Amino acid sequence: MADAPAADFSLAPLPAVVRRVLFFVAMEHEAAPIADALGLARMGDARMGDARMGDARTGRVAGAEVTLATPGVDAATKVDRIGPVHASAALARMLALAREPFDLVVNAGTAGGFEAQGQRIADLVVARDAMFHDARVAIDGFDRVARAHTRLSADEATLARMAATLGARAGLVSTGSSLDATADELAAFARSGALAKEMELAALAIVCRLHDTPLVALKGVTDLVDHHEPTHAAFLRNLERTAARVASASGPMLESMCGRFDG
Repeated sequence: MADAPAADFSLAPLPAVVRRVLFFVAMEHEAAPIADALGLARMGDARMGDARMGDARTGRVAGAEVTLATPGVDAATKVDRIGPVHASAALARMLALAREPFDLVVNAGTAGGFEAQGQRIADLVVARDAMFHDARVAIDGFDRVARAHTRLSADEATLARMAATLGARAGLVSTGSSLDATADELAAFARSGALAKEMELAALAIVCRLHDTPLVALKGVTDLVDHHEPTHAAFLRNLERTAARVASASGPMLESMCGRFDG
């Protein structure tokens, strides 16, 4: 396989000290077990300043004030507001209207993995970088903006420490607007060496770049994108198991960034 392409953009590095963390999670089925694992309590009217936070929770973890929030539920359909557009809009509003700036955003949740990469259900991935796999703009410059290939905030030493602590792999997380994947996208995953396919991280990276806010991400595998089983069937069957694995790793992931938290 050819070397994965280099990122076109990069985020602010992790700060020396982390006092306030925003855990941004796409779905309530992913958020609830994380809140339980971290011991977070509901925020009452679920507002942060003037920003509606979905069903938000807060507490202290590893010496930091942690807020967990989702984009919330769509009023018309009664389902989670999934996908890169909803995720980026929600995060941008949260960061803009926060009563105090967040030192770090953590995106935690589920994703597809790849049988060709030797992955199994409930395996964990810590994101080194993120990009949109369904951005096809054959014009120089515009293609890089649309793809938004972004190096996240953790340096190689921190990534290695997190991966070792969690029993995870570090690598590229690829974002798109669809649950399944086309044949062209499968070929692109193979070329890039992507370890996970999901529906929000690259969009969140754009928002964090605009707000100069560090971002790290943890993903758990619910389905194998290059397997013959329909993605939606595997996702629904494995969601609870994988969300529990991500939740159990969320505290240790924060703690693995040792020396950065204000105790």
